[in-house]
Amino acid sequence: MPPSETTPTGAARTPRGSRKASSGLKITLKPFERIEIGGLTLINGWTESSTFSIEGTAPVLRQANTILEDHADTSLRQVYLRLQKLYLRRDGATLEGYHQAVERLLQEMPAAAEAVEKANKAITDQRLYAALKAYRDLLDQTDEGWSSQASEPAAIGQGDRAAPPSVEFVRDRRRYLAGHARSQSG
Repeated sequence: MPPSETTPTGAARTPRGSRKASSGLKITLKPFERIEIGGLTLINGWTESSTFSIEGTAPVLRQANTILEDHADTSLRQVYLRLQKLYLRRDGATLEGYHQAVERLLQEMPAAAEAVEKANKAITDQRLYAALKAYRDLLDQTDEGWSSQASEPAAIGQGDRAAPPSVEFVRDRRRYLAGHARSQSG
């Protein structure tokens, strides 16, 4: 559009194609669902679904596509966990650790060679999410329930559950403070 075109208020019009696209991600999480965003974990601690807007660029994995460290009890799950940490840029994640886990996987499960080859090609092309997808497909075929944690609520620490909560009702704050001061002195 020529710059001479203006709106009734005098502001210049911009063609639709020249507008800057938003880079935000809008995601709705179920109650107690978690999502991994780069180096952090976001948990919907509410009892209802909540919608979040994420601005910027960071690797994102939903809870259904993640494996927690205590669930990584097979060599295939270990490989997925190492690659997941690489993708999310977590501390301590290295390609050497990933390759060691892949060697163990191929010793235990030679049928995984095709998925490993596909994932390694994606890694060399700097497409870590595609590599995760290759292993996710293999997990879906061979390991039923690998993502069963998707239906589990996220663990949210809320103090010591063994100790019953103590509640004290106070009608007059001044008497409470006076009684509290007497109990500390005596």
